[in-house]
Amino acid sequence: MSTMGRSYLEKLNRYLEKLPDEERMDAVMEIQSHIAEGIANGQPESVILSRLGDPRKLAKAYRSEHMGGLKNVKSFKDVLNIIGFYCTTGLLSVMVIPVLATLAYGFGFCTILIILAGIIRTFGASWINMSIGPGMEVPTQYSMIYALVLGAFIGGIAWFSWVGLKKYLAFLSERYRRSLPGSQSAR
Repeated sequence: MSTMGRSYLEKLNRYLEKLPDEERMDAVMEIQSHIAEGIANGQPESVILSRLGDPRKLAKAYRSEHMGGLKNVKSFKDVLNIIGFYCTTGLLSVMVIPVLATLAYGFGFCTILIILAGIIRTFGASWINMSIGPGMEVPTQYSMIYALVLGAFIGGIAWFSWVGLKKYLAFLSERYRRSLPGSQSAR
C-alpha cells in the first residue's frame, strides 16, 4: 500500500475516534482489506480511494451504522448523542432535528402538565386557571374534560413530531449506510 493509502487509513482512524476501539479497528481493517483487494484485482489505488470518497464522510457512515438510528436508544443521553451526530451532518439537519426534537419533547411534557392541571383543578385547586379565551373561564366541573381534549391535541403534535424525527433519522442513517463499502449502491 502506498503512502496515499496509509494516509487515507490514518485519517479514517482519526475521524472514527468516537467509536469504541474494537469497532474503530474493524472499520479501518475493512477499508484496508477493501483497498488491498482492489489492488490485487488490478485497480489503481487512486481509483479505489476516489470511489471510497472523503474519509470524513466514510467515518460518518460508520458512526451512523454504529448508532443504528433509534433502535438502540436506552436513555435520554442516547437520544441526545444521536441528535448531536445528525445535527453535524448538514445544514438541513441542523434546522430540522432540533425543531422536531423540541416539539416532541416540549409538547410531550406540556401534555403531562395539562392533564395534571386538569386533575388538580377538578379536585378544587382554584389557583389553576383554564380559559377558552378572554373572559371565557372553563367551569371547574369540566376541567378534566377540557384538559383531556387539549392534552390530546398537544400530545398529538408531540407524537407526530416524534414519528417525524424517527423517520428523518432513519432516512439519514440509510443514506449513510449506503455510502459504506460493500453496500449495494457503493459498488
